[in-house]
Amino acid sequence: MVDKAVELGIEVLAITDHNSVEGVAAFRAASRNRPVHIFPGFELSSSEGVHLLCLYPLDTGDDQLGRYLGEFGIRETSPSTELATKTFAEILGAVRSQGGIAIAAHVTNDSGLFDIHSGQARIRAWRDENLLAIQVPGLVEDLPQDILQIVKDQNIDYRRVHPPENGLAIAVVNAKDIVNPGQLEVPSATCWIKMQEVTIDGLRQAFLDPGSRIRLNPKEGKYAPDEHMEIVTVGWKGGFLDGVTVHLNPNLNVLIGGRGAGKSTVVESIRSALGLDPIGDEARKAHDGIVRQVLGSAAKISLLVRVQRPAVHEYRIERTIPNPPLVRELSGEVLHRTPTDILPRVEVYGQHEISEVAKSSDKRTRLLDRFVARDESLIRRKASVRGGLAKNRRALCDARTEIESIQERLAALPGLEETLARFREVGLEERLREQSLLVREERLLASVPQRLAPFREALEILRRELPIDLAFLSTRALEELPGRDILSQATRALTDLEAELDPIADSLEQALARADDGVHQVQTTWDVRRQQVQAEYERILRELQKSRVDGEEFIRLRRQIEELRPLQDRLAVLRRLETE
Repeated sequence: MVDKAVELGIEVLAITDHNSVEGVAAFRAASRNRPVHIFPGFELSSSEGVHLLCLYPLDTGDDQLGRYLGEFGIRETSPSTELATKTFAEILGAVRSQGGIAIAAHVTNDSGLFDIHSGQARIRAWRDENLLAIQVPGLVEDLPQDILQIVKDQNIDYRRVHPPENGLAIAVVNAKDIVNPGQLEVPSATCWIKMQEVTIDGLRQAFLDPGSRIRLNPKEGKYAPDEHMEIVTVGWKGGFLDGVTVHLNPNLNVLIGGRGAGKSTVVESIRSALGLDPIGDEARKAHDGIVRQVLGSAAKISLLVRVQRPAVHEYRIERTIPNPPLVRELSGEVLHRTPTDILPRVEVYGQHEISEVAKSSDKRTRLLDRFVARDESLIRRKASVRGGLAKNRRALCDARTEIESIQERLAALPGLEETLARFREVGLEERLREQSLLVREERLLASVPQRLAPFREALEILRRELPIDLAFLSTRALEELPGRDILSQATRALTDLEAELDPIADSLEQALARADDGVHQVQTTWDVRRQQVQAEYERILRELQKSRVDGEEFIRLRRQIEELRPLQDRLAVLRRLETE
């Protein structure tokens, strides 16, 4: 088994026989002086019947493993199916206190967590803080839909308190009960786990940060490390490093040298070529000092960079101090792109900058930006919000302008009402009641066309937009698009809409014409009444003139008040809009 592991490049094996630790010693002996590490442990069935894998530090002795196993009520030394005396939750806590890690085994199969538990018992087990990882038989995407939602932390009932930042609720690993060495070749029997060194603490850290430390094997082929952007070389012409070209490793690079060897010059040169600004005043002074005094004016920095998406491609980023950086094809063609278009989310921190950032809570917070999930629709939604805010701002300004105008007009209302009260005291309102009410009727009738105005505007919009412009769906407009046959079907939808809107527009136009006729008839009939009331009004005015009372002023007063009173309702509406 160990020979096969060495052949396949498997560096870690976990020995977890059911209720037994007898096989650990043999595997340790077989792996001695071999590039294979052995995590000792055992598999348990909780008192409810849920299977768990219990792993312990590499140097845990066989006798100590036996004592750990005994703490769960397992006394027999040979493999068995006997249930432990502790519950699933109790085993998780006990293994942690023993210095080990417990993994929920084959959670979707017989005797797995999701098979044994249901309802609130399953929720409590899933949300247990001591459960750090689960074993699944393949890829996460192949899990049953209901379990997939739980594992992806999309089921609110199962949501864990501190899920890792990788879109999953918990670390997920592949493992398999191996009966013969050939089974190690099955993709779901192994997975990739990054550890600084193979220890139980390294494994625990990987489970806490699975997004960057755990990868499952694909169904077919071999796992390939994540592709990433690279700075392949850095070169200088002029300045302290004139003629130097540094070739960088595609992974980690470490600059080692004494004071004045040029380490900071390399870092600040890369920053300058990418057009990135330092964080903090001290870092900016240090950067500007290196650019001016070490590199000097007319010094040229050149970066050869390689990107992987959408296809492998190399660019050259050049900057001649103090000009802005340029992005070129390797042929020399200058592109209309910036360095951050080619290498997005690249960050550069100098020695002094790290110290300055560490002292400022605001600057430390900025470091978290790269770990925040990117929402591709954010720019569009921000633009929409800004547009809405601008619209609200204009509406608010218009409302406040209108409020000021209404308040200015309403300022005269108290005085008008006081004058009206004096006219009432001499009994003028009763004598001119008909004319007074006529003023109100006139105001009401004048508002009818205002109620029809929105429908006239709707008709104008329909007439203006019909027929619908279909040029954007023409054969010529779609000829280069692979989905043109599908997109062209939108023409039918719009032509059907046009066919339905045409009679609606005609009906609306006819309805408005009938409404105009009706309003005209009302106006004509009312005009007759007005003339009758007006004749009586003029007779009363002549009588009032004999008494030296100005009845006409009273009517003007009523007309002014009737015009101002609707403004009070409008003011209340505007106040509400302003508050909202």
